[in-house]
Amino acid sequence: MPHSILTAAIIPLDIKPLDSNVNIRAAIRRIEALPTDVDIAVLPEMFNTGFTPDPDKIQEVAQFPDGAAISQLREAAHLHSIAICGSYMAKDHYGHYYNQGFVIDPDTDRVSFYNKHHLFRYGGESEVLTPGNVIAPLVEFRGWRLKMSICYDIRFPVWNRSHANDYDILVVPANWAHARYYAWRHLLIARAIENQCFVLGCNREGTDIYGSYERGDSLILNYWGTDIGETHADGTIIARLDGERLDHDREKFAPWRDADTFELTDL
Repeated sequence: MPHSILTAAIIPLDIKPLDSNVNIRAAIRRIEALPTDVDIAVLPEMFNTGFTPDPDKIQEVAQFPDGAAISQLREAAHLHSIAICGSYMAKDHYGHYYNQGFVIDPDTDRVSFYNKHHLFRYGGESEVLTPGNVIAPLVEFRGWRLKMSICYDIRFPVWNRSHANDYDILVVPANWAHARYYAWRHLLIARAIENQCFVLGCNREGTDIYGSYERGDSLILNYWGTDIGETHADGTIIARLDGERLDHDREKFAPWRDADTFELTDL
């Protein structure tokens, strides 16, 4: 259980379509501008390219896990002693393409990966990418346990269900159009409340072929579903997560003790 304060930031980038170099530089500049006490920063889904349903363009921009996107973020994480999370367009050596989430730990230099399981059929994502078939790993960082859920994944409560408080923070990078903001906000709130965890919901800004993404659509929620983030002039949102208070409130009010047990199969 966490007993410390963890300072979190979410960075809602305005992603330039398919221009990985520009977007990586923009992300690193925003990370460099963060206060020195920030422990973890979250970037949007597909932070370095945005999403495209065009298979030819996906082949051009997808990267291996040791490509420029992850390599340069690892350097920034190490330099600034800050964990960095998000997702990018990934590929493997077998011709598969993924919406791949990552958590970079600056203390161990380890990178944990998660391939998005629920691909957004409405936007054509399931036509061109391969779904992940493994639940997001639980990542230990500075006494806290993190789990990732990418955008559309949050519509599926079972996929995100905590087992006896096995994680403390749900990290959610997204490209969630403002037209569906009501659903985005309330799904994040629901995931926070039902799992008694903090939620870091980092949406992008700007526009793409699916619509607009407005500043203010990203959220940092506590385990009661309350927005606790402070928005800065550049759109970055920062909050202090109190682990001791989380432990106390989970013990005082403990619906997790009455939760149903289950096992996911056929992933």
